[in-house]
Amino acid sequence: MNPSKIAAPCVLVALLHSSVAIAQPDHAPAHGARDNPSSQHRQNDRGDHRTGKSDYRHERHRDRPVIDEQALRRLLREYGVVNAEPLPPGIQRNLARGKPLPPGIAKRFDGPLANELPHYSGYEWQRVGADVVLIDAATRVVVDILVDALR
Repeated sequence: MNPSKIAAPCVLVALLHSSVAIAQPDHAPAHGARDNPSSQHRQNDRGDHRTGKSDYRHERHRDRPVIDEQALRRLLREYGVVNAEPLPPGIQRNLARGKPLPPGIAKRFDGPLANELPHYSGYEWQRVGADVVLIDAATRVVVDILVDALR
C-alpha cells in the first residue's frame, strides 16, 4: 500500500483532534461551572485590566441590590421552603448571572413568604430548582443567584 495514502488520513485525523482541543476559548467556563466567586476568570468591576475597557455588564449592575444571603436562607428555612430538587445539569448551565432567565423554569414565591422576602424596586425573587434567583423584572435578566438555597 502507498505510504501517502496512509499518511493523508492520519494527518486529517490529527488536525481534527487539535481543532477540537482549541474550540472552547480560555475565558469560557468549563461545563457545569456556575457563578463561582473563586473563579480565576472573573474580572473586577473596572472591566478588562489588559485593555482598559470597561465591561458594560458590570456598569449596568453597579447599583444592584446588596443581598444578605444568610438572612434570606434563614427566612426560607423558617417558612419550610427547603428540600427542592436541583435542575438537570443541561438546564442548570443556562442559568447564569447577567443572562436572561430561561423560559418556563422559574416559579414565583407566593403566600406570606412573598411578602417577607426583601423587596428591591424593579427586581423580583423566583425559585429555579433548588436555587433562588433575583431577576430584573423588566428584562428578566438574572441579577443574582443563591445556589442550593432550597436544599
